[in-house]
Amino acid sequence: MDMNLKTFLLASMILGATGFSLAQDKPEPRYKPYPVKKSEGNTSAEKSESEPAKQPFGVTPSKALQARPPTSGKEPMVTLGPKNLPMTEPVHETLKLNYYECRGVIAPWFLELLVAEMNYFNELVELPFVNFPNLGCVVSVGTEKSLTPGRISVQLFSSVRLMNDCVRDERCTVFRSVNLVQRGNAIYRSYFLSDMSRKLIAQHCVTDKGKHYSDTTCYTID
Repeated sequence: MDMNLKTFLLASMILGATGFSLAQDKPEPRYKPYPVKKSEGNTSAEKSESEPAKQPFGVTPSKALQARPPTSGKEPMVTLGPKNLPMTEPVHETLKLNYYECRGVIAPWFLELLVAEMNYFNELVELPFVNFPNLGCVVSVGTEKSLTPGRISVQLFSSVRLMNDCVRDERCTVFRSVNLVQRGNAIYRSYFLSDMSRKLIAQHCVTDKGKHYSDTTCYTID
């Protein structure tokens, strides 16, 4: 586990220093994920890479695309200490997960990007947006008792109250998280959204280059 976390830290620092941009053909919006082409030969039936992916809910985000988040910054995406853990004290601890404030762990520019991408997916399934300054944000790290020790996830909520309800009281009607998944020297972003009241689950993967895979996690793509 320590070696994996060290590798993750190194990759995060490299990516934070050099920056990573999400690829697209049009300059705006810079962060918009683009769909994977299903067949190079079937160009007449395909949309260009600059267009949003066809969604099972038949919704094309419009409000979310008004955001203009940065795609790189001077700080590393994630800052970890010598023990490959956040350098701040946990705000809450459970058997399988330790929770930390996002501030000081997730770079401001990277958090802004995560919020913009999450709202893109929120709009697809008609979930409330998560926005500054009311944003609730925590970083969870898997403990030794977890099925995935050391896994780092960013959980986003539309308010601090809803964050406390979910993290401390385990009342999570609506849940949104981003798992940071290492694939080689790159960090992919695996999005998970759920709404228990609607029996809704949505999953998306965004690569370090901005390629969007819908209805899947970053753990299953090649």
